[in-house]
Amino acid sequence: MLSFCLFGAGRIGTLHAGNIAAHPGARLRSVVDVVPEAAARLAARYGATAIADPAIALADPEIGAVLIASSTDTHIDLLTAAARAGKAVLCEKPIDLSMARVDACLAELARHPCPVQIGFNRRFDPGNAALHEAIRAGEIGDLHLLVITSRDPEPPPLSYVKVSGGLFRDMAIHDFDLARWLMSEEPVEIMAAGRCRIDPSVAALGDVDTAIGSSPISQRARSKSWIVMSRKSPPETLT
Repeated sequence: MLSFCLFGAGRIGTLHAGNIAAHPGARLRSVVDVVPEAAARLAARYGATAIADPAIALADPEIGAVLIASSTDTHIDLLTAAARAGKAVLCEKPIDLSMARVDACLAELARHPCPVQIGFNRRFDPGNAALHEAIRAGEIGDLHLLVITSRDPEPPPLSYVKVSGGLFRDMAIHDFDLARWLMSEEPVEIMAAGRCRIDPSVAALGDVDTAIGSSPISQRARSKSWIVMSRKSPPETLT
């Protein structure tokens, strides 16, 4: 039985808590959140313990794995602390909004032999996995254009938007990863455009809630990805 410590009791943390509890080989042992009431509610739901201090949670010898689902600005500190404590880690994306900090984090993680995975979950969706295999097997022919439509169930809270890094680094990051994986090639340039069509409050924070992105995905420029994103589902008609 693998015991988990969960950091973050918000929307995605609640989803992860349910998945941990539903797995026969795992259990949720502790929950840490900056909002003590949120941690206590989620912990009580699954028979876990709410802990205020991350250091105390990571010092627990019963904890074998850590799931980081807190806000983006906390990821690197928790990720490196968990690795130093010898815990396996699944961390939500992105690692950080600064490439310099990401590089420093990767250098630190290389010093610790614990497993670390970043939460690019779409590679594991059955439909995406089947498409990946079909492309590899040549079942669809020569791939020229990959179209990805991405919708959030509902706009996230503004408190989340403030620290998320924006639509492209918080949400589109999944789609760019999926395009790279499906096509087995790296993008050479990216065109993107976006605006607020759902919530004007998002614009006040310097972000967008509706966007498109296009990229030639290889040096040969024979294949291209086209990504359409919205923070709302079903999408509103754009005018």
